[in-house]
Amino acid sequence: MKLNQLADQIHAKTIALIAIAKALEFSDLPNPHGGTPLSQSQAQQITAVFRYMRDRQIVEPKAAIAQMQMSDPAATEEIAISLRTSVADELCRRYPNGSMSDRILRLLGAVQSLEQLYVLSIQPQASQASVKPTLSQ
Repeated sequence: MKLNQLADQIHAKTIALIAIAKALEFSDLPNPHGGTPLSQSQAQQITAVFRYMRDRQIVEPKAAIAQMQMSDPAATEEIAISLRTSVADELCRRYPNGSMSDRILRLLGAVQSLEQLYVLSIQPQASQASVKPTLSQ
C-alpha cells in the first residue's frame, strides 16, 4: 500500500512518522533538526515498527510494538528491550511541528497528493482519446 493510500485511512501524523522512519533507513544522512543522532540499531527498530504499522494499518505505535512482541518471541528481544514504546513521542520530539524536517515532510505529503490527483486527471482523458466515434453511412 502506498503512503498516499494509507493517508486516506489513518491520521496524517502517522504518515509523517512513517516518512521519518523511512528516512531513518539512511543512517549516513546529516541530522538537520539538531537532535541526538540515533544509533543504527535504534533506526532499524523504529523502521521495523513503522513498517509493521503500515503493513497492518495500525495507528498506535504502542499497539504495534505489543503485537510484534506477542506474535514473535524472537522479536521481543530485538525490539522491546532497547526500544521504548513511546516511539511516536520520541519522533515528535525530534521533529517538532514547525521544524524544517516537519515542513519538508508536509511538502512531500502535498507533492504525493498532487501526483495522485494528476494521475486521476489524466486517466479520464486517456480513456476518452481511445474511444473514437465512427460515423455510420
